[in-house]
Amino acid sequence: MKKKVFAVTLAVLATAASIGCAAPQTSWDQGEWQLDLGAWDPKAKFDGNESDTKWNFDGGLGYGLSDKWALEYKYRGLKTKAGDFKTDGDQNEVNLVYSLGKNWALFGGWNRINNDFDGSYHGIHTGSADSVINNVAQFGVRAKYDLAKNLAFYAEGALGTKKTSQWDAGLAYTFADNWDLNAGYRYVDTKLDDDNNIKYRGFLVGLSYRFGGHKKVAPAPVVEEPVAPTVAEPVAPAHVYNDYYLDSIHFDSDVDTPKASEAGKLANFVAVAKAHPDSTFKLVGNTDSDASNAYNEDLSKRRVLNVAKYANDNGVDASRMKLNYKGETNPASSNATEAGKADNRRVDIWEHK
Repeated sequence: MKKKVFAVTLAVLATAASIGCAAPQTSWDQGEWQLDLGAWDPKAKFDGNESDTKWNFDGGLGYGLSDKWALEYKYRGLKTKAGDFKTDGDQNEVNLVYSLGKNWALFGGWNRINNDFDGSYHGIHTGSADSVINNVAQFGVRAKYDLAKNLAFYAEGALGTKKTSQWDAGLAYTFADNWDLNAGYRYVDTKLDDDNNIKYRGFLVGLSYRFGGHKKVAPAPVVEEPVAPTVAEPVAPAHVYNDYYLDSIHFDSDVDTPKASEAGKLANFVAVAKAHPDSTFKLVGNTDSDASNAYNEDLSKRRVLNVAKYANDNGVDASRMKLNYKGETNPASSNATEAGKADNRRVDIWEHK
């Protein structure tokens, strides 16, 4: 008989695992509910005595207090068939759960375990009572890892007062939105007396349904409209004005009017000035080294004034001409020769453009 029950149990587990199963929650949405309905077939054992397995209701209800915290209630029957004894107890848990992320959670709370022997056993472990009730404070850890699409492995374990420990492990499968199946194995070990614990162990299957709460929806991607590149209007560089040498008007010794041979240069100066109305002109008077510095400075000044007068008389506005005179201080050639002195008696004309 035991072999048949075990075979049937394995078949149920294999079927559930093949279509998948649901794990205890490790993460929640605020306001989300989870309803768990299932069954398990515990066998009880203590001090060499053992009962037979029996299917019991297994269920629970959970609520997401926030995206990190949840409150859970669980109920499971602890009824077993008569062997050396039988049980007719149950287990009630209330836990506060804290999510550490998608795969891990911590929980802690109260676990009431009623070890009811239904009149089948009276002895040194129970005295005259039919049951031993343990109110257990417990703390545990829960894990879940994806094995494939919609299929995950889960495990949870807890330690508590009254020499109590328990763990579950199994497979979990999400077969539709918010619907899960589970199949696994459970072990519960709790105090019977100072020297002995009673142990419950068995296979479990279950169905879970989640509803309510808010789902975190990723914000829609912001598509930026392409912006046409701004093409800056070309900016003409600021004009840089410079002085460009135009010509030199020459003079005879100690004379302030140009030589007759310089008429062509004077006419060219006027023509250039009229052709370039935006230009200004700098006129610089010079002498040779004959006579004193003061005399030569005055002579160079008179030579500049006469060249400017000629240009003004021929249509070049006086405001376009800047006059300067340097006497004998700016020789172009050596004053040691007559040819050098002749070269130094001049008015240099520079165009500023």
